[in-house]
Amino acid sequence: MSNYIWQLPDWPRFTYDAPSLLTVISEVSHAQGKVEALLSQLGIVERKEMEAQILSDEIYHSHEIEGEVLEQRKLYSFLCRRLQVPNASMHLSGPHIEGVVETLLDALGHGQVPLTQERLFSWHRTLFPNKVNGPWHINAGSYRTESIAVVSGSYKNQEILFEAPPAQQVPQQMNEFFSWVNTPSAVPNPIRSALAHLWFLTIHPFEDGNGRLARTIGDFVLNQQATSTVILYSLATQLKKHQKEYYEQLHQAQTGSLDCTDWIRWYLGQIHEAQQRVIETSLKTLQVKQLFGRFSFNERQSDMLGR
Repeated sequence: MSNYIWQLPDWPRFTYDAPSLLTVISEVSHAQGKVEALLSQLGIVERKEMEAQILSDEIYHSHEIEGEVLEQRKLYSFLCRRLQVPNASMHLSGPHIEGVVETLLDALGHGQVPLTQERLFSWHRTLFPNKVNGPWHINAGSYRTESIAVVSGSYKNQEILFEAPPAQQVPQQMNEFFSWVNTPSAVPNPIRSALAHLWFLTIHPFEDGNGRLARTIGDFVLNQQATSTVILYSLATQLKKHQKEYYEQLHQAQTGSLDCTDWIRWYLGQIHEAQQRVIETSLKTLQVKQLFGRFSFNERQSDMLGR
């Protein structure tokens, strides 16, 4: 009897009930249009500042899920400089933060460039610039060569939640994954993002960093064929907010059947919630902008009201 979906004979031919997802995919599409419309009403500076904050949140919370805490002000500062936000702060960021920022910008800004093994390896190296994670050496920029399992609990009472495919299967499975990601499809990008996220995490091709790269790849797929270079909301922030449920949904999807309708529905729900957060923030920002437009304030008053 198969314990994991990669052991099923039809792997990796995922299925899902498309009609049952029509409502949630429609909500996501409508919210995306609203997000873009609201952000278009902001000034250039406000929009760039919000984009920098969204991307900063995306990187920070994606790493936080894995227990790595980055310095938010350095992330935001470097993103402001990269996005050419006027009067950006000049906090020194360091090669690690600059590397993970460049990885996300590459994923979002070059969605039409094929995802290849070389490109993925370069993203993986930015996670471990010194080829270490704590006291452990990491083979950064190469597939794992040993078996790997996702566990929970203390060292003495560990529970195996998931075992990945054998290491010798990883190169071929990743080639199939790249082929699927790079093949044009009529399937909505949010659904493809959910599938890519689950598929990549099931292969678990690296010794470490799989979760962070799965979320980067999810963002990459969300932005494929997009005219904008950013997704305009932080999905990783939502996944961190619902981290326990996130792990439970992944576990159910990886140990069930290849019908991943429930996983896709949950994933799309997180996208929609992330969009709603941006809508609320945009509306507040526009209210402040309208307030400043209606009245005349001196420099000290403007600074106080802005804060």
